[in-house]
Amino acid sequence: MSRLPSRHLLRDAALNAAARGWHVFPIKPGGTEPAVQDWQQKATSDPERITRAWQYGPYNIGLMPCASRLLVVDLIPARLGERPPRRLQGPGVHDGADVLAALTEDAGVRFPTETFTVGTPQRGMALYFTHPQGPCPASSPGTDSRLGWHVAIRSTDCYVLLPGSTTADGAFTVMHDAPAATWPDYLAARLPARPPSSECTTTSGEALLPEQESLPME
Repeated sequence: MSRLPSRHLLRDAALNAAARGWHVFPIKPGGTEPAVQDWQQKATSDPERITRAWQYGPYNIGLMPCASRLLVVDLIPARLGERPPRRLQGPGVHDGADVLAALTEDAGVRFPTETFTVGTPQRGMALYFTHPQGPCPASSPGTDSRLGWHVAIRSTDCYVLLPGSTTADGAFTVMHDAPAATWPDYLAARLPARPPSSECTTTSGEALLPEQESLPME
């Protein structure tokens, strides 16, 4: 893994997210596990609390999508030698981005490029959308969702890592710095709101682990 970003750069990235109204919290430096207990309750958009928290170290940045009125579509690349399900096999279908492209083509619309987009260390991408008031669509329990193979939903009961964060696999980066677009109707029709899910995975595909450190976020 490359050298960790400075805590000042990570703090500023967390503050930039908070300025968008997004709820963030510290993740262990270079990792994907929360650095605070009860992160669901402590995630915040308060700049003073964020500034105090990041003075303790170069923490990665966790985001709670649903609390931030966001829904994140995680487009996951195929692992080495992995192929899509037989019904999807064909020219041009290799990963989650290709599956979403096929959905947009079927709906007669363009691929949703004009929204806040994050590049993940595994060479995937995460598209950020705002969603209407009311219950959030449930998160995917793994890499797939009702939208398709390797098109995962990060919403309720989970978190994602924001740009500036770095893991052993690489860095999360901004691919397109734009306001989060509205959740498209053609996707909403395929993924209606449901009660919150009981589990979710991180953008690295690994199950979330219990917090083991305490960090002031009061």
